[in-house]
Amino acid sequence: MRFRARIAVPLLSALALFGMAPAAQAVETSAPATSEVVTVGKLTPEQAQKVDAAGAKRTGLRTQGRALCYQAHVRGSDQWSAKLCTDGAAGYTGTVGQNKPIDEIYFEVGTTGALNFNVQAHWAEDGTGSENNVPPGTWIRIGNIHGQPLQAIHLRSTNETLKAAAHVQDVGWKSTDQWLYDQWIGSIGENRWMEAFWVAI
Repeated sequence: MRFRARIAVPLLSALALFGMAPAAQAVETSAPATSEVVTVGKLTPEQAQKVDAAGAKRTGLRTQGRALCYQAHVRGSDQWSAKLCTDGAAGYTGTVGQNKPIDEIYFEVGTTGALNFNVQAHWAEDGTGSENNVPPGTWIRIGNIHGQPLQAIHLRSTNETLKAAAHVQDVGWKSTDQWLYDQWIGSIGENRWMEAFWVAI
């Protein structure tokens, strides 16, 4: 037994030297630390009614009554910005001309039309967070425990095209100006935060 123990250590060292270490000896790297906080929940009947009403305004068009509502929280504010829904009305959530970053976002997905909706945030320091599916009849809130500015949002759906734009620090409104199933709004790699955004279906 003692002889085996003496041979085992040099053998493992030699294997590691040539990149042949057994799988059991492999060192696992932990996932990068993130301060993103994601909270999800079920819509109240009142919330669902409001989102579905937004979709009803567009029933008969290509959207099949699908809708979502969205909202931004601006850093340093005690209240959330205006909540908007994809009912065809113009507007945005957040601020323009105040040089204030968004630090939290909120979405509600209606129960009509089985919208498949996914959202993802990109933060100033942590980078890209996890992509989150938001099933019909639920809401999601994405923030950062350190209040990092939001720089970009990834919007994706498998059954509905979206159009969106973001107001970016020192740049203004940025958008692909296209109806897409998958798109990012805001900026990545420019060290600029998002100040406002809008989404359409």
